[in-house]
Amino acid sequence: MIQSSGKHSGTKWRALCAALVLGFLSACATAPQQTAHLEPKPGDGIGGTGIAPKIIAGDIRKGDGIGGTGILGTISGFGSIIVNGLELEYDRGTAVETDGRPAALEELKIGQVVLGTARMKGDKLYLDKLEMQHAVTGPIESIDHDKGTLTVLGQAIRTNMAGDKTAIDSFKTLTTGDMVSVSGLRQTDGTIIATRVDQHADDGRVVVRGSAQKVTSASITVGGLTVPLSKETTIAPVKDGGRVFVSGRMINGQFVADVIVGSAPLPFGDGVKDVSIEAYTPKSAPGTAMTIEGITINGASLPNGTAAGDRVVITGEVSGTDRITATNIDKVRTFVTILKARGSLRPAAIRPDNNTRPERMAPPRPPERPNTERPQRERPEGVPMV
Repeated sequence: MIQSSGKHSGTKWRALCAALVLGFLSACATAPQQTAHLEPKPGDGIGGTGIAPKIIAGDIRKGDGIGGTGILGTISGFGSIIVNGLELEYDRGTAVETDGRPAALEELKIGQVVLGTARMKGDKLYLDKLEMQHAVTGPIESIDHDKGTLTVLGQAIRTNMAGDKTAIDSFKTLTTGDMVSVSGLRQTDGTIIATRVDQHADDGRVVVRGSAQKVTSASITVGGLTVPLSKETTIAPVKDGGRVFVSGRMINGQFVADVIVGSAPLPFGDGVKDVSIEAYTPKSAPGTAMTIEGITINGASLPNGTAAGDRVVITGEVSGTDRITATNIDKVRTFVTILKARGSLRPAAIRPDNNTRPERMAPPRPPERPNTERPQRERPEGVPMV
């Protein structure tokens, strides 16, 4: 952790925090239909999300790896890490984050939405960076066990357990006030279609990410949550309709923001040339280009029979700051499974026994820092550690 000197002014400290977070966003650039069972059952991670796209590594341009591929989608399996039908390799050099905080490969699980960048090495894609992105983390405000819906931090969440008795029984154990982290993608009306719901202890931090609406100089709205804006908490500008990540705390039952970060429609940073993005299709007028979360999609057409609200994986090339020329669009389907992890489930731990590839290990953690005296001004909560 970088510590501030007592000689630095508050203005310089905020500027440093902003620089750190902006650097993190440009590096990582930080959302599926499976909710959580509270007790992991044998075989979790094998059935997975039921995604069966036709995408293969060959759909991504091969070359010397320069430029990289931006990936946003749901983890549907392991062996390597499988996202959007792509097999993504990893090694000790793969940087892993979760909602802006350092993490380990052991924390990756089926149904999580991840954002990352990868490069072709030979005929395989190797991850440079990967961030687990929860759509919302916070206390359950309301829940309807019969309909499979819940509300967290004003965000409407829908699950589809597809008759899975274990998942249904697990969902019924959730109640208002429980702290959960929800992985999922949003439909155009802002509803989160959950791919994973994890119940966990309250660590004091709540987060929400989505599309910023009703943006004024004083506040923004994300789903049903109104977030006040201030110079102290706004690390990167927020645009109306643009992506936003908010981290904060619950104080006396009210959400208080610590960090607000706006990001570009294509949140992968500079240099990314190819993309694979999972999303829900919007309503589009005939003959017009499709726009998803501020990204205009040209090129390939939607598969026959695709309707508004269907889930697709778009593979293509970046043709502008907010534009993709699609080379392929596949319609996919996902089921929700509700999982509560009581131990780590490392990707290597669920590879088949006949896999001769050596087990990869999580990057070594840095040595423990000596117990030195902290200065009076500390790093604001929610700002990623660097």
